[in-house]
Amino acid sequence: MPCVRPRHPRLIHVALACTIALAAAPAAAARAATLTTDARCYLQGAPLRMTATGLAPNAPLTVALDGQALRYRNGGTPSADAAGSFASSFATPALAPGLVQRRHVLSVSDGTRKPHTRFTVTRPTGADFEPSSGKPQTLRARFSVWGFALNGGAPRVRVWLHWIGPDGSVHASAPLGVARGACGMLTTARRRVFPFVAAPGRWVLAFDTHPRYRAQSSGPHARIAVHVRSLSL
Repeated sequence: MPCVRPRHPRLIHVALACTIALAAAPAAAARAATLTTDARCYLQGAPLRMTATGLAPNAPLTVALDGQALRYRNGGTPSADAAGSFASSFATPALAPGLVQRRHVLSVSDGTRKPHTRFTVTRPTGADFEPSSGKPQTLRARFSVWGFALNGGAPRVRVWLHWIGPDGSVHASAPLGVARGACGMLTTARRRVFPFVAAPGRWVLAFDTHPRYRAQSSGPHARIAVHVRSLSL
């Protein structure tokens, strides 16, 4: 039987090396460790469930939040199961006073692999503006809204501001901006709190995702009561 010999034998070794490398790539990818949480946004104190895969089988683990190891109530050390998986839960941390949202980094380490993920903790859906006092004719403030993506809401949602006068009627409506992030947060540049002459009395600033005001708004919404006097808020 005729035998064909390659003119460049070294090409065979190169081809074999490439084949071996390509064959090994999927196996390495399969062993990559992952860490996931059951949501991306949580109310402070809400339960969070995490799931890790691809860890060393039966290995002791270190679970850390923002770089600080978490302690388990029973004083034990968590460990992966025989398949290299791990599942656990804990209550999300409380927010510091004055803070409405915070992003955290969660990680699990078996000593070699250290998968990590991020999640955000928020207060209940709300709104505010700062400074909150001044002459209504000239007051300019930064508006903030948060929690507009709670319960699996869209990560980008346009927020509208409606001015409800003392008589209960809608005086004006305007787009405020787009709330972004896992929990839906928006902070605007300084803008007029009242872009018109506000009559004395109790006003309501209503925030929602609808161009037209609805008394029974569906979806995320917040309200701020503002008392307007003749000279100051």
